[in-house]
Amino acid sequence: MIVSVIIKLMEEDRKIYELLKHCPYEIMRQWKLCEYPGGETVFRQGDVVDRLYIIVEGSADINIVAENGREYSLAVYRKGDIIGELEIFERKPFVCNVEALTDLKLIGLEREAFFQWLELDMNVNRQFIKYLSKLFYNLSQKAGDDTLYSLYHRVCGYLVECLEQGGKRGGEVQINVNKNQLSSRFAVTQRSVNRVLQSLKEKGIIEIRSQDIIIREIAKLREEERTSKMQ
Repeated sequence: MIVSVIIKLMEEDRKIYELLKHCPYEIMRQWKLCEYPGGETVFRQGDVVDRLYIIVEGSADINIVAENGREYSLAVYRKGDIIGELEIFERKPFVCNVEALTDLKLIGLEREAFFQWLELDMNVNRQFIKYLSKLFYNLSQKAGDDTLYSLYHRVCGYLVECLEQGGKRGGEVQINVNKNQLSSRFAVTQRSVNRVLQSLKEKGIIEIRSQDIIIREIAKLREEERTSKMQ
């Protein structure tokens, strides 16, 4: 891959810059660009892949499918997030599926080049430990929320998280939401999710469209999240 392309990616995103800023030239030139259309399964649960990947454009759903076919979404990864960080060291099969939610661009580095990078660059060691710590923290927090709190609270929390990615229009925020993805994220039926969304709609907090949710009352949504956590 042309090094100038990597440099451009670093200039456009702070997370990518912090990870790659001290990457040696001989490693930098070994990154490969991969592109996938929205809706495609990029990696499947059980695949063994000899590359580490960084998302440089788009978003991906990280999910697990049980033997009975039930899907559970763990996270949505976006620009600057890493794929394969848990599996690459011992060539473990992927624990999760990685599905492109939008058109997706990744840069990938072969396993041996990644190990060489770790030996040559102390910065990437620090960044990797920081990234993994944040990953485990978020997963632990999600597991706790899924176990301890109501679906109503979790849906409100998810919508609050999405506020930063939503398109702002006056005092409202428009969020693109796939209802099936929501049911997978919370490991519940679509009907259960719809009941929560309908309740928020009746309170005048949101407006529901085919693939979008309009947050009309941001302060009220935050208050619903806070108070539902204490119930």
